[in-house]
Amino acid sequence: MKKINIVIADDNRFFCEALKDSIELDNEFNVKATFYSIENLINYTNTSVLDVLILDVNFNGSSSLNYIDKIRLNRDDFKIILLTTLNNNLTKQEATEKGIDQFVGKDSDLRNFKPIILQTLTNNSFNKLKKNTSKIIIGNTSFTKRKIEVLRALYDHSNKNEKELSKILYISENSLKSHKRELFEITNTNNTPELIRYGIKNGLILP
Repeated sequence: MKKINIVIADDNRFFCEALKDSIELDNEFNVKATFYSIENLINYTNTSVLDVLILDVNFNGSSSLNYIDKIRLNRDDFKIILLTTLNNNLTKQEATEKGIDQFVGKDSDLRNFKPIILQTLTNNSFNKLKKNTSKIIIGNTSFTKRKIEVLRALYDHSNKNEKELSKILYISENSLKSHKRELFEITNTNNTPELIRYGIKNGLILP
């Protein structure tokens, strides 16, 4: 029987090795390699054959989602399972837009990875958000991508005034003010600090 070849990439060496040991208890799987850095992973996936990549979203404070194009390098012959402790809609949205095949909380029982791997190989819709969705839903509130961009910019550039922030977002000051008013309204907040706290609490902002 042909084994399923798996690569694990996680900057936490102990978790990486624990997951490897757990997966290899099953004779169906072969862990071909483990990586603790994005650079080494990219070099490997560009030249090697694999069936599944299990990838941690956070590498030393940097999101691995920013490197998916380099990891795949126009390939679609292997699946990617994304591991993260950030179980929120924004991360899921970004993951599906990058072509991630599966999204799994890092707190999952290691013994449950066999069905996760097999399901990922046979059914791309398992535990995934619909691709190409233009909105993110938090409770009964929906946020457009533009609203989230404004919200995150308010956090990332808190030292900027509205004129400077509008230039960063490539929108007019009036448009920025309109987005802020609408954000205050749909989140039931009264000012920017409250809005930022809402965004962090609900996973729309990743501090």
